[in-house]
Amino acid sequence: MSAGIRVQEVVPYSLLARGYDQVMDYVDYEAWARYVHRLIRRFCPEAQTVLELGCGTGSLALALQPLGPYRYRASDRSAAMLAVAREKAARAGSSVVFEQADFSDYRVAEPVDVVLLLFDGLNYLLEPEGVRALFRCTWQALRPGGVFIFDQSTPMNSLEHEADFDDAGETDAFRYVRRSYYDPERRLHTTIFELEVDGKVYRERHLERAYTLEEIRAWLRAEGFRIEAAYDNFSLRPATARSERIHWVVRRPDQPQARP
Repeated sequence: MSAGIRVQEVVPYSLLARGYDQVMDYVDYEAWARYVHRLIRRFCPEAQTVLELGCGTGSLALALQPLGPYRYRASDRSAAMLAVAREKAARAGSSVVFEQADFSDYRVAEPVDVVLLLFDGLNYLLEPEGVRALFRCTWQALRPGGVFIFDQSTPMNSLEHEADFDDAGETDAFRYVRRSYYDPERRLHTTIFELEVDGKVYRERHLERAYTLEEIRAWLRAEGFRIEAAYDNFSLRPATARSERIHWVVRRPDQPQARP
């Protein structure tokens, strides 16, 4: 698409947001919602309040909130993604409240029962200290006994599926080409979108770092979380070093204890 054409670099999701749902139409958000709801009911059956981090265009929030029903707040750093989410919520008559926040540095007015971060959100934190900052913020956001449910993409996922993310297509907002490559030494997965809008071409560069199960386990314990489960890819089977996606359920302990 970009051969011989000037390409302007733009902030991730600033333009992709308007066509994001069409680009990602292969994702079964209803199935994700049922799985997450199952985990909530298994580990925090009394849950009423949910905070979703990195909510994007709100597809999971709008599918999951009615299953409780939950008092549901959802946040994202991207104003463009939130604008789409609010439009969808208004059309659906949803009670989900959307707000802008960076999930590595956020605060809540009142602690919640459940915090969620899904769809590789954690992998966008490129340094270990960013991951630990997320864990510290989430500890503070949870009530004692509350649970944090999140997923991670592992190095195995990038090694096995690097080429699966190369495609091209057209949405109502833009034409696009998506290319993906993985650097196994740095464990960095780069996805580049070239977006053609009104005859101009823009580039969004999305970076994710693939962390191992043992790295995440160690940082969770260092921040005081009790690990309830680490599941292999939408199952209730224990995750292993071969898992491509891991769903974690961790708890802020009920009883006060000294933080590490």
